[in-house]
Parts: sequence; structure tokens; C-alpha cells
Amino acid sequence: MTARQRLLRSAALALLAIPLGACSRSVTVSSARMCSAAGGTYVANVCSQGTRRTTAVQMCQAHGGVYDPVADMCEIPRSSR
Repeated sequence: MTARQRLLRSAALALLAIPLGACSRSVTVSSARMCSAAGGTYVANVCSQGTRRTTAVQMCQAHGGVYDPVADMCEIPRSSR
């Protein structure tokens, strides 16, 4: 297999994978990313925005998600977005 064929095959697989990702029923987001997207600073499972402090669990639940404390991630169902 030539380098060109490998490149074309990789590109075709990537194009097929993109629509499959859209079929997912939920989105997983890190708590730090959620906090920074809201303009806050994330330290020790707490998002600080000025004088306001929100825990990772509170942020996740506010978006209709389920918090995973081991991974420090929030799984948000697509229907709640």
C-alpha cells in the first residue's frame, strides 16, 4: 500500500467517524472546562467566579448532567442541551 493510499484510507475513515459521534446520546465535559467556559477559575473541585463559588457537582447538575467524582467529569444528556 502506497503512502497516498494510506492517506486516502485514513481520510475516509475520519469522515465516516464524524457522523457517528453525532449519534452519541450524551456529552462528557471536564469540570475544569465547564468552569473556564463560564469565565471562572477551577481549583479543588470548586469553580470561583468573582465572589461566587460553585462545586463541580452543582455545575454539572445545573446543566442536567450526572457528575463522576473519580474522573471529575460531567455527562450531560444531549436532550438537555
